[in-house]
Amino acid sequence: MANRFWVGGTGTWDASDTTHWALTTGAAGGQSVPGSGDVVTFDAASGGGTVTVNTTVTVISITAGAFTGTLDFGTNDNNVTTSGAPGVSFSGTGTRTIDMGSGTWTFTNTTAAAIFDVGTVTNLIPTFQNAALVFTGNASVGRTFNGGGQTFGSLTINSNSSRAPFSLGGSNTFSSVTINSGNTLVPPQLATTTITGALTITGTSSAPSGLMSSTIANINTVSVGSASTADWAAFQGVTKSGAGSITATNSFDLGKNTGITISGPSGGGGGVIGVIGG
Repeated sequence: MANRFWVGGTGTWDASDTTHWALTTGAAGGQSVPGSGDVVTFDAASGGGTVTVNTTVTVISITAGAFTGTLDFGTNDNNVTTSGAPGVSFSGTGTRTIDMGSGTWTFTNTTAAAIFDVGTVTNLIPTFQNAALVFTGNASVGRTFNGGGQTFGSLTINSNSSRAPFSLGGSNTFSSVTINSGNTLVPPQLATTTITGALTITGTSSAPSGLMSSTIANINTVSVGSASTADWAAFQGVTKSGAGSITATNSFDLGKNTGITISGPSGGGGGVIGVIGG
């Protein structure tokens, strides 16, 4: 693992230009372009200006909470893959403008951490709503998405046989949310997660998925904008709001759900048939 710090202000992060990459904060450039084994930092010593990304990025992590410039993935809409914890942190107080573009951001880390962190949004000008966020990897422990109450594009949580929870922090908005087999999404406590499009939950009989509060005492609100479906899913402590419906088949009511149509597996197994709170 190596560190790569951006220096020298305005420039282009591409596949060959080494001018702006230093080994330590504020040092001279000339280091190699960051690769899959590198930790990337934009900080107060990076020089401000506009950094335009023009390459596919595969690194351990990207940190830019103390940056005082513009980090632009949007001009070229590049794909980004990170493997570390956090994979991306834009949390901080630097006067920073960050455009994630409309590429796909893939997070492969499998350890407990805030895999995406923008919990502190002071002085942040964000453009996050066009990017597709994909979390993958078989995480044996819980992961956290600290969204800072921002608006994002699509969120996809891919297959996870260990069934460790994926927790949201902040009253965030997503264009769509997809939860694939083996994952349990835990919305923020006593807050609203807004999905302007559809929520899709796809589990299996051997690896069900879930949408559940952290404890039965905390009721979480999920607002959906269009008709949403779930198969082989468990629900606990979720109030559905918004114009869209949530219809769950082969699924399980674990209590304190409102506005969700849940029908159990055809062979039995504990699902409650009917409209919960409807």
